[in-house]
Amino acid sequence: MKLITPARDADLEGFPSNYPIALKPDVTCIPQVLKSAGYTCGAIGKWQLGNDPEAGPISKGFDHNVGGHQRMGRHFSPYKNPAMRDGPEGEYLTDRLTDEAVQFIQDNRDGPFFLYLAHWALHAPILAKAGKIAAYEKAGHPNPPYGAMVESVDESVGRVMQTLDDLDLTDNTLVIFSADHGGIAKYTNMDPLRGGKGALYEGGIRVSTCMHWPGVIPAGTTCDVPIYGIDFMPTLAEVTSGTLPEHQPVDGESLIPLFSGATSLERDTLYWHFPLYLAGSDCQNITPLRGGRAGQGTGWRTVPSGAIRKGDWKLIERFDTGSVELYNIADDIGEQNDLATDHPEKAAELLKDLKNWQRDTKAIIPNEPNPYYDMEYERAVAQQ
Repeated sequence: MKLITPARDADLEGFPSNYPIALKPDVTCIPQVLKSAGYTCGAIGKWQLGNDPEAGPISKGFDHNVGGHQRMGRHFSPYKNPAMRDGPEGEYLTDRLTDEAVQFIQDNRDGPFFLYLAHWALHAPILAKAGKIAAYEKAGHPNPPYGAMVESVDESVGRVMQTLDDLDLTDNTLVIFSADHGGIAKYTNMDPLRGGKGALYEGGIRVSTCMHWPGVIPAGTTCDVPIYGIDFMPTLAEVTSGTLPEHQPVDGESLIPLFSGATSLERDTLYWHFPLYLAGSDCQNITPLRGGRAGQGTGWRTVPSGAIRKGDWKLIERFDTGSVELYNIADDIGEQNDLATDHPEKAAELLKDLKNWQRDTKAIIPNEPNPYYDMEYERAVAQQ
């Protein structure tokens, strides 16, 4: 069985909510689980999990690493990335990472392998190949570089899939395509979802996940069961008969039942924890908390918050004020109607569950406000 998953960060390990920004040396990640089942593992692209060499891709079970470093470098060669050789001047990073992925598949076609292909696209700065940008300009696209960048990622996926076909590996390969967060409204539009990258509104945490496994996952089917990136580790462990770690929590759940049409998992509740103030590089010209496009005047994408979803109900708790917001996602996917006042019992129930989870996971709750955060200014902008 071959495995390909272009995800990253938390998707690599089942992590607790008190986790630091960099991986600890003793944390077990997906490739270490799969190596216990005899897999060769390759990491190509984005890593961004700390500068500690003891927590780099090779130390986490990958046999092969191209480009996996704390910083991206550049979208065009010379890349200024110490984990990747420069290519010809002007070579595009997305194309180069795809070349490396194709080569890894070809080199390991005769044995079980796991490929973690994590493109830096569509991460800022939004830069694309000139020819593609020109085509989108001609077509009247509202953001030609962004559209061109998306097309390059799309071509990358196509090349990987074609390589599997050419090597007669498709039927024995599970392919997972996902993302780690929503888009930034400065570059794209998350409508009808509210918010974007960094926010606990749906625009920040809801992404699509596509899986392909002929003979196991019926083609053309959809699944409405919410999943986490942290579900990938137990899923891949079950697929490969790999051994899950016993020294650390694995918070996810295997998705295998969903492959055959199950309409639920064992869990009925999902949690999020973001104990930070998240500003943009231009604190007077980034996306407002309510979503929309750039240039609307607010400086913060989100404030320290936690969230819980149970069934169709979702509650967001602000740590700085203690206030809560309650939404019914089935009726209001855009999270425009706060129902906390209309349904106080439901809000109290979810807040109690969230507090219990925070306690059980030893979640870090900040107790000092950010002196640079101006709540009154943010409220005024939101009202406008």
